[in-house]
Formats: sequence, C-alpha cells, structure tokens
Amino acid sequence: MELFSDLHQLSNLTSLYIQGCKRIESFSDLELSNLTRLKIEGCESIESFPNLQLPNLTELEILHCKNMKAFGDLQLPNLIRWMIYNCENLGSFPDLQLSNLTMLKDMFILKCPMIDASLPQWGNQNFPASLVELTLCSEPDVSDFSQLSHLFPSSLTTLYIVRFDNLESISTGLQHLTFLQHLTISFCPEVNDLPETLLPSLLSLRILYGCPKLKERCEGRGSHYWPRISHIPCIEIQD
Repeated sequence: MELFSDLHQLSNLTSLYIQGCKRIESFSDLELSNLTRLKIEGCESIESFPNLQLPNLTELEILHCKNMKAFGDLQLPNLIRWMIYNCENLGSFPDLQLSNLTMLKDMFILKCPMIDASLPQWGNQNFPASLVELTLCSEPDVSDFSQLSHLFPSSLTTLYIVRFDNLESISTGLQHLTFLQHLTISFCPEVNDLPETLLPSLLSLRILYGCPKLKERCEGRGSHYWPRISHIPCIEIQD
C-alpha cells in the first residue's frame, strides 16, 4: 500500500492510528522508533500481530481486529497503557512477556472470549510489579474470585470487575491486594459479598449497574455492609 511507503519517510512520527485497512499484512519493518502511541482498529487482515521493537511506545490499543489470533514478539520496554478490545479470535496472549513490561501500569482486556477462557492458567509471576490498574471483563466460568486469585499482582491500586455473569463471591481471592484503593463492580448480577479485609483501605467503592444483590447489601444505613463501608470517602451505588 502507498500508505506504508509514505510512512517509511516519517521516522519522527510519534503517534499512529491505523483504521479499517483490509490488506495490511505487516508493518514491523517500518522505522518507527520514535512512536509513543499506536492504535490499530478494525484491521481484518491482521491474523498475527507482528514483532514490534518500539522502544519509546507508551500506549498501545488494538480494537475490533476480529481475525487476529496471536501476538508476535513485543519489545516495548516503556509501555504504560495497553488495551485489547473486541478481538474475538485472539486466543494466544503473550503472558510470558508481561514480566518484561516493567513500566506497564494500566491494562484492559475486554470482549476477547478466547483470552477469557485461558485466564485461569495465567500466573501472577507474569505481571510486572509496576501494574497498578487492571480491568477484567466477561469471564462466564468464574463463580468465586478465589479461582482467579493468582492473577492479581499485589501492586494493584485500582481494580474493575465487569460482566461476570456467574460470579457470586469476591470475599476471597483478593486478600493480598494490600495497596488496593479503588474497587469498581458492575454488571455482576449474582455477586452478594465484598472482600472485607480490603474495605478499611479503600478510597472509593463503586457498584455500578446490574448488581442488585450487592446493591441491596450496601445501600443505606440499615444495610448489611454499611457499618463496614461508611468510612470510605467515595461510595457510588447505581441501579
């Protein structure tokens, strides 16, 4: 494509957004050493994410790449934020490379069902100690967070739990998150408890939409959890 021949001349490029390119096969040979932000959206031709050596990249977003199945070798030593959204066939995740992302702070994996299926096999040793924010979404086979306790690095300060349809309990599995300050739970209709060991240190607790059982146990002075959560500076409970 002519686009790529032009990019070869843009060695000082710092931000790149590629959308809807149906014939892209690889761009790993481009000279993009100064790139700090890369967003790839709706590129159906990508089946294997290419090997990337981008020493200055801080943000990587991969959205709606429905045919992408795997990642190549990622050399991204300064990556801070990583989002993967709606990549339905992505089944191979470079979890063994996570420990090399020593600057990674925010990680979002949403609507990637084949990755979700492999989540319980991951080990916490693969997460860098720098990770402070994590969003987990749509894991249908989990009913108790003790099944995923090995996933969460103890460095987390912010955790989002979203669309766990069968999740009932989060009272266990999070005890080691001694730095956690912000906990958000949404669209988890069966959840009916909270991790009591973490409540004293929380700065914010948000129960947002689709959590009727937990809402009932937390809302109002007469509720079950109110004596234990009333000290939290920011409490948000929505229907």
